[in-house]
Amino acid sequence: MRRCERFICISVCVLPLVSWSTANSRPRPPRELLIASLSDIVFQWSYLTESELGVIVTTYSGTGLFEFPKGTRLGYLYAAKPVFGCARGFDTLVTEFGQFPWLGAFASFEGVSYSHIEHRSTKHSSPNYSPDAVADLELTISLSDTAVLTSRELDPVDFRPHAPIGLGARQTVRLWARAYLQRVVFVDYVFWNLGSEPVIDGAVGIAIDPSPLWIAEDVPYSYWPPPGSYPIHSYNEITGFMKNAPGLIDGTTEPINMSWFADNDGDPEGAPAVFTDRSPTGVMGVRILQRPTGGCHSHNWWAFQNATPGFIYVNWGPRHRINQGGFYGSLGYPKGDRSIYKMMRNCEIDFDQVRTALGDYVDEGWSDPPQEEIAKDIATGINIYSLLSVGPLDPIPPGDSIQFTVAFIAGADFHRYPDNFARNFDPYNPQPYIDRLDFSDLIKNARWAAWVFDNPGVDTDGDGYRGEAHLINCVDGRCDSVFYTGDGVPDWRGPGPPESSPFELTSGERWITLRWSGEFSELQVDPLSGQRDFEGFRVYTGRFERDDQYSLIASWDVEDFKRFAWIPKEGKWLQISHPATIPVWRRMLNDPEFHPGDYTTPSFELAYRDTVLDTVLSATGQIIRIDQRERYSYWVREDYNRGNEYDDNGQWVQNAIQRVAVRDTIVGEDTLSYGVYEVTIDNLNPAVPLYFAVTAFDFGNYEVDLEPLESSPSNNSQYAHPIYSTDVVVDSGLRVSVYPNPYKVVYDGGDGERTTYYREGYEGRGIYQFEEQDRRIWFVNLPVKATIRIFSLDGDLIRTINHPDPFLTKYPSAVGWDLVSRNIQAVTSGIYIWRVDSELGTQTGKLVIIK
Repeated sequence: MRRCERFICISVCVLPLVSWSTANSRPRPPRELLIASLSDIVFQWSYLTESELGVIVTTYSGTGLFEFPKGTRLGYLYAAKPVFGCARGFDTLVTEFGQFPWLGAFASFEGVSYSHIEHRSTKHSSPNYSPDAVADLELTISLSDTAVLTSRELDPVDFRPHAPIGLGARQTVRLWARAYLQRVVFVDYVFWNLGSEPVIDGAVGIAIDPSPLWIAEDVPYSYWPPPGSYPIHSYNEITGFMKNAPGLIDGTTEPINMSWFADNDGDPEGAPAVFTDRSPTGVMGVRILQRPTGGCHSHNWWAFQNATPGFIYVNWGPRHRINQGGFYGSLGYPKGDRSIYKMMRNCEIDFDQVRTALGDYVDEGWSDPPQEEIAKDIATGINIYSLLSVGPLDPIPPGDSIQFTVAFIAGADFHRYPDNFARNFDPYNPQPYIDRLDFSDLIKNARWAAWVFDNPGVDTDGDGYRGEAHLINCVDGRCDSVFYTGDGVPDWRGPGPPESSPFELTSGERWITLRWSGEFSELQVDPLSGQRDFEGFRVYTGRFERDDQYSLIASWDVEDFKRFAWIPKEGKWLQISHPATIPVWRRMLNDPEFHPGDYTTPSFELAYRDTVLDTVLSATGQIIRIDQRERYSYWVREDYNRGNEYDDNGQWVQNAIQRVAVRDTIVGEDTLSYGVYEVTIDNLNPAVPLYFAVTAFDFGNYEVDLEPLESSPSNNSQYAHPIYSTDVVVDSGLRVSVYPNPYKVVYDGGDGERTTYYREGYEGRGIYQFEEQDRRIWFVNLPVKATIRIFSLDGDLIRTINHPDPFLTKYPSAVGWDLVSRNIQAVTSGIYIWRVDSELGTQTGKLVIIK
């Protein structure tokens, strides 16, 4: 049965792979399985590849999973793949790029990959950093449909093997680690014409086989479970299409054009019903972000279910009457290239699945509903398929290309009420059930996907068009614009934290000083909000150059406060302003004595009161009326308000970070100020080199539910010993120091337990297996060049080190001895003589090793 076969590939794969020889053959076991954590979604890549941190699960089996939230084994997609069709003389050709049997065995191997996956990243710390990347992680593969022997089956209508269109394609998956994009996976396609003739009346789309369900822990993601192990509830799929969503401005709507897929009830358990960690309560959306010129948007779905015990045979989907002609087979599965191509360019947005039994759509020009029993089954939830497409397209000349971009989007808490389906669903009156479904998280994430792809209000190509906007606060014919679309030109840029400022680092024995100018960070403008949203700086230190290994040392942020107000319509206190400083609030409220600290409680009795005018808009953004009401407000500080001094539980504390100067600069017609900052970190162990980092963070954007963002420590770090630098050594004529001295293989730690330098992190950092040559005795206060010789008490030369030695140091004024002799043997316990020859002369001393 079709659904028993489905569970074998817990799949997402929008990526093609050759792993089946026939439709029923068993795939090879996975050669590797990689799971990482760039986002809240596990998006599986159906191709063998190398490892990189990301949200990719990689197997050879060609299977995948849109798992959300990550780590729950709740999947929402069996498979998805790109499809391209065109007219060719009196024939129509379709290439399905992928291997899962969407239309039976014929669907396999029409478009195949011919390259390894290319990894790219915008992160400087990544081994795959590329200045051409736009996302935190990008995976790209090249495809072609020009092979003619890849499909072993004949077209079920034309009875011919796969006929290539002559296409090349490049598929790129893009992922961001930022919180507002952790539920979005972008898939970007470029198709180009490899032939010598134009591609006429093309159509491009994504074929989707959803599968919202929980996968039992004893079923590996990459293997076929035994027949019959697929849960029955996985049949209960529902789908729909959202044309518009509530706008950012009350009373308005904005186009969203997104297909969505979910389980019909979220699989509650028990009596009374409750959701458990096995309940797929979320929803998956698929949104076309960029489409080629020409054609129109189509969303087609159909139900398919084999006639197995307990189930009736179903093969039906909505069809508008004007699109029924020329279809082969039933109203369900599009049979053969001709039917697929016709569906891809039918400009049809199918009605939502839950309406199937109503029949009210017949008066809108749709075909008659199926027989009553089948209509009820479909409306209630069943095994479904979908095709999102655009066509017919403008001709594609030889050598030319088109772009097609989609976003796979996860939405949380689509099902909030475990009893909603049981209590409220009626196939002849589904509206009460629909009213209790929650699309808000899906809409929010879909909005972010569109905004990052094409920044609203940004004229990227310079033609004067900035996108569509709502008009608000209209006074005397002048209005503020709130943009909700971009100019149609991809930006691939989202709101990010302020770029951290480069810093100067000086060092001495047991201390490090960092100094930087805030100009670079404080004056930046956020690309989406258009405002300077800088909030503060943070200083970190760590033994490894990884974000999760840094420890916060100190923070400095602007003394500012954000305003909350009671919103009667919502029945709760909500933030209504970005943070502002006390002088700014005094000017805004025209009250020279105002202090936000006097109003910090969400209470009607203690709140600040003023009068506000509410502008009521129509759905098109026109002003209907203006209402006057009394407003209650209170203020909350943004971050900790830690300036040079700050209040810590009633005591004023000197901040480690000091704003030591304020400077002015001219930006456009404005005079803006920024600071110069300095922090000294002392009482450091001179034996332990560290990474030091400065980050910058902003105050987020409450209007679009965006949390404060902070730059990465590893993107702005320096490696340093808490020892004097070479110029200080030369200028001051400092003597060489040696430590640890004595060197003890084992010693008593702070807790009284026996420990080692390796265990405490003083040597061998980052290695998995400590070896003898990983030991270190450090010689510090060296000039740029020096020669260190180590002798036994008898005067025998034990080792010569020519500083700098790339294997024994990363710092100009220090070098380590690995306690290995010139004969590559570990030295024994004892007293040794050292001598350093440099431009400063000759210095000698003793060191002790205790093993």
